[in-house]
Amino acid sequence: MEIREVKQQFFALRNGLLADMLRKQCALPHRIIFGLNLPQIKAIADRAGIDADLAAQLWADTDCRESRLLAPMISDPSEAGHLARLEEFRSVEEADVACHRLLRRCPGALAAAERALGSDTPLTRYAALRLLLNLMPEPEAAKAAARAVEAVPFHPLTDATVRQIRSELADADAL
Repeated sequence: MEIREVKQQFFALRNGLLADMLRKQCALPHRIIFGLNLPQIKAIADRAGIDADLAAQLWADTDCRESRLLAPMISDPSEAGHLARLEEFRSVEEADVACHRLLRRCPGALAAAERALGSDTPLTRYAALRLLLNLMPEPEAAKAAARAVEAVPFHPLTDATVRQIRSELADADAL
């Protein structure tokens, strides 16, 4: 699939009502929002398959919300460099999708998440916490998450994720 075809799909599936709501209520940093939902973006990803060149082009398109959400869905987790994205997110939505669909499958994800927890940027710390949450079935990740929730400074952006990690840890202890 080529970038032109992807953009045609975005345009064909656009949802003006959702795009307007995202612009007004979510304060997304993207200049272009087509209003596609995640299942629609995943359907495009399924058609595109794993495509490193296309993923790189989409990730570089920082103005388009859907490009940034599709890129991690078609990236190969075994390729180097993806974990640097922890510092590149422009929105919580990008961090959530990338951590769930790509970064948790990358070699070295746990170490990258632990490093990113020390960032001065709240969005980077949020992404690190989300990645730890995705990695928590692994015992080492659960230990890192337990340390993280005690050490990460309070911020409204990270607070809900910290509470979710604490809840997951408590549930695991109850078993």
